[in-house]
Amino acid sequence: MSKGPSGAVELKAVRLQYQWIISMNKTASRIMFLGDVVVITISALLLSFRSSFEPNLFFDISVAVIPFVLMWIVLARIGDAYDLSLPMREFMKRNMLLWFASISISQISRFVIRYLVSKSISTAIWLAIEAIGISILFILWKFGSYCLYKVSSNPEKQMAKRVIWSLVLVILVVGVASVFPFAYSVFRYSGDIYSVENSPTAEAALVLGAGVWFDGTPSTVMVERVQAASDLYKMGKIRSIVLSGGHQEVEAMLQLAETLGLDRNRLVLDISGESTLDSCMHMIHDHGFSNVAVISQRFHLFRALYLCDSMGIQSIGILSDLETRLPETLMHRYLREVFATAAGFIQIQALRVQQ
Repeated sequence: MSKGPSGAVELKAVRLQYQWIISMNKTASRIMFLGDVVVITISALLLSFRSSFEPNLFFDISVAVIPFVLMWIVLARIGDAYDLSLPMREFMKRNMLLWFASISISQISRFVIRYLVSKSISTAIWLAIEAIGISILFILWKFGSYCLYKVSSNPEKQMAKRVIWSLVLVILVVGVASVFPFAYSVFRYSGDIYSVENSPTAEAALVLGAGVWFDGTPSTVMVERVQAASDLYKMGKIRSIVLSGGHQEVEAMLQLAETLGLDRNRLVLDISGESTLDSCMHMIHDHGFSNVAVISQRFHLFRALYLCDSMGIQSIGILSDLETRLPETLMHRYLREVFATAAGFIQIQALRVQQ
């Protein structure tokens, strides 16, 4: 490079370009760091919902989220996880090694906390499932964000840049739009949810299926729903009870109902209620009930009432929450309900188009 005026200009241009690259790398690293925190937090809330011990919001969040976030921040800082000048292979290799070290320490810390607080031991399989689930989401995010940065910082890839940012925009719009059906259901049906004691009368109760463990033992959620139906029937507020779900769910609910002393002749079994929408459709089309008390937990009732209403059923919601729901568990379930309600909205619109 010459030392004349033109050489000085070229040198200045190179320096400015280098400074711009450094500045862009720093900005992108900060954005990626914030993205890491958000992704880890959401992943932990969605997948790590068996770590709560007391119904205390701060404690539940600290056990569910903080170990993951804190371990990643510390190890990412030590291992320089945000060096965006690295080739993709080296960048992903470094981040994956740091992440697996981070999540291993996080799970061990949660294991220890659980033992110290409740004297119980988390099973290895659930620790592994949680770790694998969070790791998949995190690695996908790291790969996608790195690719987005490389394309965005390359002025020669204008077409790829437009395609990727358009895809990002679509994902954001779909994500935001998914919230509206759930928000509508909460706003519209909150006033139609009652406790067992304050419930109006109805033709029948619809008990929606819930989880059954591998050995056939009903989950706490299922026990609560059947117990609420039994209480309604014994108070004379309903005449029939429809147990709706998959075959194994209905069998477990039937055993519970009989244990509670319910009249078998008052029980209607719907073993093809594979989804909440199916259960609502069967109530009016197969069983002829149009005035129904839907029994479930609060987080589920908004969607259930929306779907039943869409089927032309006059329905009320009956709370079956017999024990305090831990905030961490509720966060997981409400997050899931957002997307489930959006899917239900799409199904309803598809049914209306077919009709």
